[in-house]
Amino acid sequence: MRKSQQRTAIFEELGKLKSHPRGDELYDIVRQRLPRISLGTVYRNLELLRQRGMVLELPCGDFNRYDGKISPHHHFLCRQCRRLWDFNPDIAPGESKPIKNTADFQIESQFTVFYGLCRQCLAKT
Repeated sequence: MRKSQQRTAIFEELGKLKSHPRGDELYDIVRQRLPRISLGTVYRNLELLRQRGMVLELPCGDFNRYDGKISPHHHFLCRQCRRLWDFNPDIAPGESKPIKNTADFQIESQFTVFYGLCRQCLAKT
């Protein structure tokens, strides 16, 4: 993979965050560093970084969030405010039996997203 100023900035800025941004949110952050970068460039580079295993893409219903931390870990998604956090329940990633590839599927990664209400949203209800 060729190194580019835009890809480097996207990767570095994502690595600084714990907020698991959407692509458009990361675009706003990267624009502070590279004002002329386009939204399309951010999304194309996120896809390339995802394909190379350098970032995680986390489907969250009707949008995706991105994570620069690629080591196995769990996430929690609030169903009301739609924020996403790293989550450390009392089970460890990979604690379940490893799943083997079958003739029908090739497993490339595994992650768990827990859904519910965060503390702030729970307090509002």
